[in-house]
Amino acid sequence: MLQNIRERFTGRFALVVLALICLPFLFFGVPNDFIATENVASIDDINISQPYFENQYQNEMLRYDSEGIEIPDEARIFVRQNVLNNIINDVLTEQFINENGINISDEFIARVIQSSPEFMVDGQFSRDRYYTWLNERVIEPSLFEENQRVNIRKGQLERGIRATSFVTPSEYRRYLNLIGEQRNATIAEIDLSVLAEPINLEEEDIQEYYSSRSNEFLQPESIDFSYIELRKDQLNNDLEITDDEILQYYNDSGQRFAQDERRQASHILILLGEDEALSLQRASDTLERINNGESFSDLVLSISEDEGSKQSDGDLGMLPRSQLPGALGDTIFSMVEGEISEVVRTDFGFHIVRLDKVESDGKVPLEVVESELRQELILQKAGQNFTDQERALSDALFDADDLNQLADNIGLEVITEESFSGQGGGSFGSNQIVIDAVFDAHRDDNYELSDILEIDANRSIVFQIEDYNEAEVMPLEDVRDTIIADMKLVSAEVLANDIATRLENLLIKEEDIQEIADELSSVTIANKLMNRASEEDDFMLQASVFSEKRPKDGAPRIGTVIMSNGNYAVYSVTESIYGIPESIPQNERDDARELLNQRSGLSDYSAFISELEQRADITKNDELISSSSLFD
Repeated sequence: MLQNIRERFTGRFALVVLALICLPFLFFGVPNDFIATENVASIDDINISQPYFENQYQNEMLRYDSEGIEIPDEARIFVRQNVLNNIINDVLTEQFINENGINISDEFIARVIQSSPEFMVDGQFSRDRYYTWLNERVIEPSLFEENQRVNIRKGQLERGIRATSFVTPSEYRRYLNLIGEQRNATIAEIDLSVLAEPINLEEEDIQEYYSSRSNEFLQPESIDFSYIELRKDQLNNDLEITDDEILQYYNDSGQRFAQDERRQASHILILLGEDEALSLQRASDTLERINNGESFSDLVLSISEDEGSKQSDGDLGMLPRSQLPGALGDTIFSMVEGEISEVVRTDFGFHIVRLDKVESDGKVPLEVVESELRQELILQKAGQNFTDQERALSDALFDADDLNQLADNIGLEVITEESFSGQGGGSFGSNQIVIDAVFDAHRDDNYELSDILEIDANRSIVFQIEDYNEAEVMPLEDVRDTIIADMKLVSAEVLANDIATRLENLLIKEEDIQEIADELSSVTIANKLMNRASEEDDFMLQASVFSEKRPKDGAPRIGTVIMSNGNYAVYSVTESIYGIPESIPQNERDDARELLNQRSGLSDYSAFISELEQRADITKNDELISSSSLFD
């Protein structure tokens, strides 16, 4: 099958090292014979060579650069350690996979490759596109296909482990209790702007501040340059996708849209009260009324105590078995469509369930994913157009003497970027690729047209340097307002800290703090019932209040926090009220259950990896790991 896909290239693909550099993912099978004089680590009888490790580290740093993330020098050791840990985990999982006979057929790999959007033209797998993609990255087809096999096997292993994870009803309820928790607190906010306003500064102090911190007011070196750009996202607007193209794409999707059986049910819930027998009797009476002909929907409205679903006829949603654990799920998946269950007990209470709809296993209906597929096809076509435009731009570069001529030849606009510094600027932000290219061109005294610079998968430019501006200290008058604001803020923070200390001492002594608010216009006091999940409260204040232990024996929890707006807040938490799971809307409960299941699955998989690490003989060369990379 794979042979039929590729029919092999006639070009040369012998450079495994180059292939490793070009691949955007880690390989599981780390070659022992990778050219090296030293190993960074060994796992049983498998060695991780220094060149291989450094290449993976380079790939990771390039990924950060492409995402506009700058890693400080002092933090790069942590990146190196993480890269090595990922390599070790990959080796360990592949060993486990091989030992346990987990395998993927050639036919399945072929289907995966044939359904990849990168290799499609007009909704069909294109062998030419496949060849071009591999050729551009100097990747041997067999190497790429084997890597696909390894990645899929690992994915199956991880999904299998995570799928077996489950959250107990008690864990689920405790989590819902936590989500819905409320805390009563007295909040005294100290406004720094009010404190700063009356502060007077002497001119000599401003002068001294400016002189002693002149490096803080340095206008950095910068470059003026012009450029033309190609943007993939601008090619999306005029693209049209036909219904036939979407249908063909959907039919070619293989197992992508496969789904397990799902069921939609509605329920009437009687909450567990202090008298469980009484709650059960209410549920039994309700069931009897249904059996005697009363409307299920009417009883949902009049009796159900699930506030999250009663306004939608008790609807629990269309869910697979995995999202309906416990007795409720057992019941729903044992019923026939239209059937009404007996009374079912869960941790929440007593349920009467009606099965409304069954969706058999198979493919997700086209109408459900149509918009998603349409967007994917648009992106594919835009990507192909973008590639075509890049090739046209590359050809035009040979005939152009300057940027204006190049722009005229291919119908693009020249854009000017002024005062572009080492921190970036303008439409490029802090993109390190552009920063490096522009300043490298200046250092090389190259004021000619650049080559095509790929900023990211969406954007490419050709630029030409116009001028260079040396670094200089900005005049005092240009930064006076900034200096005054900074100096006042520092003084206000000292005052705020003193006021916060006074407030804390009064709260500890259980004395009234209102007199300070009456005395100082910078202090406002509020009594608040705060919700853990609320988006209305300042997130720094919220985090600090809910990080405190629950008040005990009437003793409040007192603390001070700097809020996200810079103001100080002194709080006294006097009461903590657990949330009631039944009061949380059903969709939020479902989201919480899914989140817990994901966390539990991730924890189980991490524990699995840890177990493999404990069983393996792993040694690390700390000197090589902590040494500076040639790529830094």
